[in-house]
Amino acid sequence: MNSYLSDIYAKEEYAEDLYPQKLCNFLYQNFLVSRGVEKGVLLDIGSGKGNQLVGFGRNNFECFGIDKREECVDILDSFDIRECDLESEELPFDSNYFDVIFTKSVIEHVFNTEHFLKEANRVLKPGGVLIVLTPDWKSQFRSFYDDYTHIKPFTKKGLRAAISQNGFKEIYCDYFLQLPFIWKYPFLPFIWKYPFLKFIPKIIGLLPYAWRFSDVEEKKSRVMIRFSQEKMLLAIAIK
Repeated sequence: MNSYLSDIYAKEEYAEDLYPQKLCNFLYQNFLVSRGVEKGVLLDIGSGKGNQLVGFGRNNFECFGIDKREECVDILDSFDIRECDLESEELPFDSNYFDVIFTKSVIEHVFNTEHFLKEANRVLKPGGVLIVLTPDWKSQFRSFYDDYTHIKPFTKKGLRAAISQNGFKEIYCDYFLQLPFIWKYPFLPFIWKYPFLKFIPKIIGLLPYAWRFSDVEEKKSRVMIRFSQEKMLLAIAIK
């Protein structure tokens, strides 16, 4: 673990026991280490407050970000975060620069998917890994446009095709629940962290969809219900 990051980002928002760090650890252990990518240079497209920058930084990566949000100001001293119009501009990095590109909940906000993926391919090294997380349309169609900045929904088939058509290979694409206790190991498909609990989200997912939130304004999530019903898509691909 990078001790500097552990000291600087010990505050609650970047704590090691929270979801962003658990997600980074899961992806690192099961999709990067398994491919021999144990360290290197990583780009987070849509880095937001930098939770994943910190998370992957703790896993031996030198991390860069792309974002425009004001919250990024708080972490600029530790990470190089740049601005870019993902619809039309080139990513502000040299070709073949990154070992890993990570992007979570971003590609659905971009109309020009082809440009987005071609630029990701350009700045990724040959043999580098692309990681994409985006809402699954089939399970989130009722709420997808509740976020008015959402532009383009994806199905598993559609996301795989988009990535394949823009220069990537060895594509893994599957449904993903944002519930760490049931995450399975992708290359050992019959092994779960807690195998006796994997039935829980299936049962909870049968509850009424309206129960996802505990308030009328839908600002307070019932996490177990919401994330048992609202799946993400996780795609991993190689340049």
